[in-house]
Amino acid sequence: MSTVVTAGTVNILLGMLEGQAMLAFLGVLVVSGTIAARGWQKYGRLEVQIPERTPIRYLPEETSRPPMPIIGLSSRRDSEPD
Repeated sequence: MSTVVTAGTVNILLGMLEGQAMLAFLGVLVVSGTIAARGWQKYGRLEVQIPERTPIRYLPEETSRPPMPIIGLSSRRDSEPD
């Protein structure tokens, strides 16, 4: 950003010293455009706060049925094959 502003300022100064209004106008456009773009980039984006809604649950949090029993390994699986 600073390089573009410096180049635009040099264009303004050279245009004013040499009597070239178009070069000075170009420098003004470059400097003002760069500063405006930087301001828009920094301050132009507003954070939109979206309120958080509670989720809709179609099923209850906990079931009314008791949990399933844990099934252990069968003795047939532990024994060696014949």
